[in-house]
Amino acid sequence: MELGEHAGVVLWGLFGNVYRLINDGLRADIAGATGLDGSEFEFLLRLSRFLDARAMPTRVGELMGFTSAGTTKLVARLERKALIDRTPDPEDGRASLVGLTAEGSRLLQLGLEAHIPRLDEEVLGHLTPAQQRQLVGLLTRLDPTLRG
Repeated sequence: MELGEHAGVVLWGLFGNVYRLINDGLRADIAGATGLDGSEFEFLLRLSRFLDARAMPTRVGELMGFTSAGTTKLVARLERKALIDRTPDPEDGRASLVGLTAEGSRLLQLGLEAHIPRLDEEVLGHLTPAQQRQLVGLLTRLDPTLRG
């Protein structure tokens, strides 16, 4: 495919199309298996990647691109559903940490079980292992949170 004079516009459009097509199906799979919406599942997934699945809620929200207010609302919703709990931060008594509850971990696992087959089919199934590694390398270069 020739990108032409406006390569950035073409690439951005392709990113958007691929994301939208795959993400709609992923969100439906997750909601069907867990009852969680996409942001609830993503928060649990990102939280699970921290040591002991515990972190400052603002840090998880930042990784998701959420504002402080958006993170506060999402955390409150997840707490009401008993999917996360809050504990004092041992390093800063004024702050708190959130962590996955047993139910949060269970729903996260159910969501992953529903999520992974579509990713395997619609993403990995179209790329060789070498292409997968190349795509990871290229996307890592574009992600400012991963640049060295």
